[in-house]
Amino acid sequence: MKQVQMWALALTVILLGEGEAREIYHLGGTGGISWNEVGVTTFVDADKVPGGIRPLGTEIGDNLIATMQGRGGDLTSLVSIYTLPGDWQEQRSLLVDGDSTTAFVHPPRINFFATTSGIPFYTVPMFFDLGAPFQVERIRFGVRSDQPGRKIRQFRFYVNDGREESKTDKGDLVWTLVRDEKDNLNTQVEFDIEPQVVRHLYLHPHESGEIWEIAEFEAYGRGFVPSASFVSDPIDLGQVSSLGRIWWNGNLDPQAKILIQTRSGDDEQPEIYWRKTGVGEEEVPLGQNGRPMTRQEYLAMPQNVQGKVTQDLENWSVWQTYEYADGLAGTRILSPGPRQFVQLRVDFFSTGQQGGQIDSLYFEYSQPPVAREVVGEIHPGSVNSFEPVRFTYAIRTRLDADQSGFNALEIRTHAQLEIVHSVRIDREVVAFEQESDLDDPHSFKISFPRIATDQTLLEVEFDARVFVYGTTFSGSVTDTAVDEVAQEVTPGDAVAELLNDGLGVRTSLQGDLLGVVEAVPNPFSPNGDGINDQVEISYTLQRLTDAVPLLAEIYDLAGQRVRQLRGAPGASAFYRLVWDGRNEQGELALPGLYIVRIVVEADSGDEEKLNQIGLVY
Repeated sequence: MKQVQMWALALTVILLGEGEAREIYHLGGTGGISWNEVGVTTFVDADKVPGGIRPLGTEIGDNLIATMQGRGGDLTSLVSIYTLPGDWQEQRSLLVDGDSTTAFVHPPRINFFATTSGIPFYTVPMFFDLGAPFQVERIRFGVRSDQPGRKIRQFRFYVNDGREESKTDKGDLVWTLVRDEKDNLNTQVEFDIEPQVVRHLYLHPHESGEIWEIAEFEAYGRGFVPSASFVSDPIDLGQVSSLGRIWWNGNLDPQAKILIQTRSGDDEQPEIYWRKTGVGEEEVPLGQNGRPMTRQEYLAMPQNVQGKVTQDLENWSVWQTYEYADGLAGTRILSPGPRQFVQLRVDFFSTGQQGGQIDSLYFEYSQPPVAREVVGEIHPGSVNSFEPVRFTYAIRTRLDADQSGFNALEIRTHAQLEIVHSVRIDREVVAFEQESDLDDPHSFKISFPRIATDQTLLEVEFDARVFVYGTTFSGSVTDTAVDEVAQEVTPGDAVAELLNDGLGVRTSLQGDLLGVVEAVPNPFSPNGDGINDQVEISYTLQRLTDAVPLLAEIYDLAGQRVRQLRGAPGASAFYRLVWDGRNEQGELALPGLYIVRIVVEADSGDEEKLNQIGLVY
C-alpha cells in the first residue's frame, strides 16, 4: 500500500490567519484529491457521479455481460482443455462481442470415452464471472437470425452469489439451479429469475449430436452491489499533527448504510507481513534480509511462502467507526493523536435499488501540536451509580522547546457534569474561567494560565454523576491564542499516587436500572400565580449500553391515565420532566393525588418505579 505524500498532492490547505495552524484535507468532490489517486476501491463506481463514489449499480436495460471484463470478469469453461473445441479460446469472445451477426458455433463432438461416462457427445459448459455481485433478474441468449435451426434444445442454468459462504471448503463454487429446460423451441431464449444477488452464472447445454450456437449471451438486473468499499493509502501529513473534525457530504437511501472509518499511526505501514520459514508452521515478520517486510516485498513472494497479515497495533490505532449521519455536520476524529499518518475507509451497504454515495470527505488537523504528549487519568476510577462524586482529572504534559503549550481544557462524557470546584497547576490553585452549555450537561471547557513547561501537572476537580459502567471522560487541550484543532488527552499514568491510569470510570454491574423517582415541589398548585405552578419529575437510568423503550405517565387513583410525559427510547442518563397539571386534552386536572409511573423495557425485563404527587389549588 503506497504512502500518500501531502506535498505531492493537490491538498486543500486553509490558513485562517497569521500564526494559525488549522489545515484541511479534501478528498473527492470539486477541487479535492481524486479517490482513485490515493486509495483502492472494491466494487465502487468513481465515474457515475463526478468527484464522488458510490457502489457499482445497474439498470434493467444494461447488459452486465457486455461490461464484465471491465470489472475483471470473464467467460471461461472450467473443464479439461482436451474436451473443448480447438477454437474455443478464439471463438468464445463472439458470445459477448455485442454483435448479433456473429456467434460461437458448437459442432457435434463424439465422446470416445462414452463407455465410462455414458454420454456419447461433449458439450461446452460456460461460466460467466460478472466481476462483481449484482442484482440479476433476467437472462437472454439466442442464435443468429439466419440460423434458426441451431437453437439449444436442452440446458441447465445455475447461479452463485460469489460469497465465501457459497463455496466449498476447497473453494469451489456451490451452484444453485434456477432453470432446467427440457425442450426449448425458441430461437431467442429469455427468462426471468427471482431477483437475487449473482456474481457467477453457469450455462450447461445438454450433450447433443446437433449443431448449436449462441450469438450473444446477456444478463440484466437493477440495483446496487450489496457491499462496496474504498480504502485510502496511509496519508502522510508531513509531521506529527493534532487531529480535529471529520465531515462529508453525499446522500443515503433509507434502506442503505454507509460507514466511514479512520485510524492513525506513526509510520507508513499499518500491517505486519509474515513469512513462512518452512519449519513446521513457523512464521516470522521478517524478510530473508532480516528486516520487516513491506507490502510490495510480501506480494512479490511466492504464495506458498506468504504468511498471515496482522495489524500493527504498536504503531497504529484500531479502526474507529462513524455512521453516515455523524459527519454531515462534522464530528470529532476518534482516532488518537497527535499522529503523522491517517488512513480512511468508506464501506457501502446496499439493499436492491437502495444505495448511497459520498461526494466529498474532509478532515482537519493542526501542526505542530501544542504538546508532544498530554497524558491524563481520572480519580476515583470506581463509583456508585447515580450519586454525585468529586472527581480529580489529572494531566501530565510533555513539551518540546518549539511547542507553545496550552491554556484551555475541554472534558466530554456521557456522565452528567455538575460543578467545577478548582483548578491546580503543579499543586497550586489558580484562577480559571468555565464555559458550559446549560442544555448540554455532558461537557465543559475551562481556561487557565498557560502551561508551557515540560512535565507540568494540571488537576481539575469537579462533580459528576455516572450511570454507565466504563464511562469515559475524554479530554482535549487547546491554545486559545491561535485557531487550531484540539489535542486529545491520552489515557495513562499522569500522577504516581493515582491508580486508575486511564480516563474510564467503572460502576457496579448489579442493582436497579431505575433510580428513585423524585417530584418537586410536592404538592404543587397549577393556578397560574407563578408559584409552584408545575412539578419537576426527575429519575435516573443506569447500566444501559443502548437506548431502550422508556415511558413516563401520570395516573389518577382510579387507574386512568391522565397524561403521557414521555414515550421515546432512553439511554443511561439523568432525566427531568415537567407536568403542568393538565391532561391529554389540555384541561387542568382535578385536585387530588396522582401517581407518576416510570417504566423501562430492557433485555433483562421491564422495571418500573412510582411516586405520588399532590395537586392542589
